[in-house]
Amino acid sequence: MNEMSNFRIDELPPEHPLRQQPFRAPDGYFDQLPSRVQARVTRKPKPAFSISWSWQRTVTSLAGASLIAVLIWKTLPQRQESIGREALTGVSNDVIAAYLDDQGIDPYELADGQQVHTSLGSDTTAIQYLNVKPADIQQHIDEQNVSESLGFGS
Repeated sequence: MNEMSNFRIDELPPEHPLRQQPFRAPDGYFDQLPSRVQARVTRKPKPAFSISWSWQRTVTSLAGASLIAVLIWKTLPQRQESIGREALTGVSNDVIAAYLDDQGIDPYELADGQQVHTSLGSDTTAIQYLNVKPADIQQHIDEQNVSESLGFGS
């Protein structure tokens, strides 16, 4: 084992390396040190939220928007059209009559209304055969408005 010899630094000659200062600071170094440290520590604050463009972000955004559009398209209810005649061909008349009875609809009244609608057609040519003058229609409308304003109407 190495035996360490104890010595005192002040007993060493002044030229000895252990008596020399480990480094020599320039004059005024420690006076300027706090301001130099503070200057290095102080940095510009970063913005809390910043977005930069990248092709990955663009592709991801487009994929997400496309996914949302497809989900909305698939989940929106489809517009239901009227049932065609071929859909009701397999349903018997008794079942239809029972359904109308459950709903409180008189089948004879329904049939009469349909006949009236089909006889009139989609255009207003039937009104031409009534032999009514426009002045008579206007007079009837005026009489009805007067009776309603007096409280005689329904």
